[in-house]
Amino acid sequence: MTVRLFCSGVVAAARREIERIVTSGEYRAVVWWLPLAVILFFAVFFSQEVVGALPVAVVDEDNTPLSRKVVSMIRATPQTALVCEMPDMETAHNRVLQGKVVAVVEIPNGFSKSLLSGETANVIFYDSGANISTNSLTAKGIQTAITTFGVGVSLQRAEMRGAAPDIAMAQTMPIAFTTYGLFNPWLNYAYYVAPCFWAMILIIAAVLSTIYAVGTELRYATSVEWLRSANNSLVAALMGKLAPTTLSLWLLSVVIGALIFGLFGAPMQGSWVVLAMGAIFLVIAYQAVALFIVALTASMRLSLSLGGGYSVLAFTFSGVTFPTMAMFSVVQPFTMLFPYTYFMRLYIDQAVRGSGWRLSMSDLAAMLLFCLLPLLLFGRLKNILVKRKFWCRL
Repeated sequence: MTVRLFCSGVVAAARREIERIVTSGEYRAVVWWLPLAVILFFAVFFSQEVVGALPVAVVDEDNTPLSRKVVSMIRATPQTALVCEMPDMETAHNRVLQGKVVAVVEIPNGFSKSLLSGETANVIFYDSGANISTNSLTAKGIQTAITTFGVGVSLQRAEMRGAAPDIAMAQTMPIAFTTYGLFNPWLNYAYYVAPCFWAMILIIAAVLSTIYAVGTELRYATSVEWLRSANNSLVAALMGKLAPTTLSLWLLSVVIGALIFGLFGAPMQGSWVVLAMGAIFLVIAYQAVALFIVALTASMRLSLSLGGGYSVLAFTFSGVTFPTMAMFSVVQPFTMLFPYTYFMRLYIDQAVRGSGWRLSMSDLAAMLLFCLLPLLLFGRLKNILVKRKFWCRL
């Protein structure tokens, strides 16, 4: 087949596919409306950016000026802007069970007396343990408030004994511990978590739209017509069929980038070109996986089930929520079976860390390998498309 004939086949198949998208409400929903709706939903969902105003119950059994100062400092922490003062621990415990507060701070009776007499005064913190992120943020905020209060009391004691302010500070805090966030010092969820979800939307849309596009050809026995439109070249037919959805999903990735780096103001530390290449490689890689699943099963219903399950599993094995290095050694190789893993690594390296474009070349190459996956079942896919026994099946 000549190059001119091949290109005309690609164009004809693409034109035919655009007509199918325009005339099919289900197709438009999978490719356009549902991904766009979910993307806008997460834009609103993560608009707060930094977690704060977590409800915490305080039981002040001491009820003295010093204990009320502690409550005031806890109330002032950004993580615990909402503080509910409870009369006793039983009431506070019930609030935790009802899910109305995430933690309880107890200031025991005799707190001020112990503090003024130079003894150790205890403040007890109880967290529900149900949400690791919430618990760690709350504990960090309350610990900062209590530590600051304790340092203030120690400074006053030292100054009352005649120590100069700088000497008093050195005696109170002989070791200064300073923490710097290297890549996301703002602890902004929109810079890290939101792109994870948006990338998931892209890959789910890529898999489902590809399976639907090829599966409906088999289901309605139009696969031969599709091949003829591409001059009986399966490569030209596949390129023409996938081109409109690939372009649509890439444009969605541009919308996502505008939200992340424009609306949310996320810093871009690395290469825009590498990140754009990663986005298009991610879409094509998952389209290739979808073609592989269709060729393997020859069933639209089974392909949709397998494709959806494979797409969702990517989030679990990517290391985004649970670090890959902390997984069991027998589980770690499974993280390599998902293009999403390599894209998220590329995104973090380029957008967040600014690691340099050379470091991301291996991730781009890994996603490119997934694009070659349909070649393993290329002959079977063509047989499925031309043989009647595979047509009109669910």
